[in-house]
Amino acid sequence: MTMLFSDTLRTNRAQQIINAIDAAATAGTLPIYSGGQPDKGRDVSAISPYATSTAYTAGDYVTASGHYYRADNTGTSAASAPTWPTNGTTVADNDIVWQDMGLIPVLLGTMIFSKPCGTVTDGLLTFAAITDDDEADASGTATWARALDGDGNFVIDGDCGGLGSGAFVELNTVDIVAGGPLRATSAAILEAA
Repeated sequence: MTMLFSDTLRTNRAQQIINAIDAAATAGTLPIYSGGQPDKGRDVSAISPYATSTAYTAGDYVTASGHYYRADNTGTSAASAPTWPTNGTTVADNDIVWQDMGLIPVLLGTMIFSKPCGTVTDGLLTFAAITDDDEADASGTATWARALDGDGNFVIDGDCGGLGSGAFVELNTVDIVAGGPLRATSAAILEAA
């Protein structure tokens, strides 16, 4: 289905993103991660390792083989671990189907939005200056970012890329080194016409 929005609606939708990021008394944050991007707004700070003969609920995440996996249904894992795929496919484990979500997410660092965080013109949300993280927490390849309001509430996830990539957040480099700078060159969201 193709949907076309009026310029007014596009602008209002983009403005709602700004309002959500700026909702708290303090400025919002922009954590940058390596690894696979999780389901919308899901916490990835503490994913448990896979365990055999264990009850899992649909949506649970586990780690194995350097990746993380989501249970597509509720069930109990087998007495021995399956052969874990690392190519985005699924694997059956007793009565659970696990979906490969990608490499285990690692927080590389956190930048801070300006307040107000941006402006909107004709459906294009352009973020104001974003304060660098002068000392990245970990090394890795930046793949996705999460915009949070100043109270830590989820607003939006998006991809990261290098200069000119057109990603949600463009970084001076996606190859981040622990202790080095983490610097956004631009961040923008274009609401579909």
